[in-house]
Amino acid sequence: MSPAPSPSSSETGGSAPTRGSLTRWIPVVVWATCISWFSTSAFSAQSTNSYIDPVLRYLFGELSLGTFRFAHTVIRKGAHFIEYAVLAILLCRALTEPGRRPSTSVLVRVIVYCTIYACLDELHQAFVPKRTASPYDSMLDTVGASMGALLFRTWRRSARAGTEALARAPAAISVRSRG
Repeated sequence: MSPAPSPSSSETGGSAPTRGSLTRWIPVVVWATCISWFSTSAFSAQSTNSYIDPVLRYLFGELSLGTFRFAHTVIRKGAHFIEYAVLAILLCRALTEPGRRPSTSVLVRVIVYCTIYACLDELHQAFVPKRTASPYDSMLDTVGASMGALLFRTWRRSARAGTEALARAPAAISVRSRG
């Protein structure tokens, strides 16, 4: 062992990943992997019929073919929206320090990253049997990502406001008790 102190990350010009930042990025990678898995033929419209149909029949009874197709489409398109809203929330969480509200530039970056991932995901589907690529799905994914990013920012804003109010409360109590 050398008796000289080791240079800090700021002295070496790089930044060593902290355990906290790594744990913020793991969910992003896992969720992006899930989205890619959802783009396989295992989740094609024909494949999802087998488990969406029984659920719809249980909830609503016998449906006409047209009603079933409509419900099936709403569920599948809703899944697109939700998948990318979750991805955006996880990206916002990874790119923002804990307890801080994401900046506008972070929100824009998150939406751009999600849009690029959505386009690549649709491109991937163009080469998967039983799947089709759709620019409309990419647009829906982008809308979902935008809503997820705004939801995260709103949640962080309200959580921070509540924390600040709690932090001020003891000071206000001590001022009142003095008289």
